[in-house]
Amino acid sequence: MKADFSKLVESGSSGVYRSHSALADGALGAAAQRGMRVEKVALAAARDKNAFLNAVAKALVFPDYFGHNWDAFYDCLVDLEHGKGEGLLLLLRDASGFARAEPDEFAAAIDALQDAAEFWEDEQKTLLVVVELEVPVLSPELPEVSGR
Repeated sequence: MKADFSKLVESGSSGVYRSHSALADGALGAAAQRGMRVEKVALAAARDKNAFLNAVAKALVFPDYFGHNWDAFYDCLVDLEHGKGEGLLLLLRDASGFARAEPDEFAAAIDALQDAAEFWEDEQKTLLVVVELEVPVLSPELPEVSGR
């Protein structure tokens, strides 16, 4: 089942979704117009857990004491300042290399992201994560999103 990105943004729902193509700038603009913080993380060079964690930590400006493990990753995600905005759109670009190279670590990343999205939703804030994956490595357990 494919979800329409614009409808997801409008709903204010949190969650983790996959996309097999880059979201168009117009779709990302809709999130920004709604007041969401939009963070794009380039993962084309990330092939392992450490590279993934470093890229996300840098983009989201995790504190210096970030422990570079999945528990610390989750903790930093839930501790992000929600501010006055309508939440966060985290776009994980080109995640296929990491998904192929370390499928178990990739699954752990997705689990932590899903848990954080549930926490944000309980706080009446939005954490919307879109993971860009090539079609051959699409993760079947994640709903797919499309946007133009």
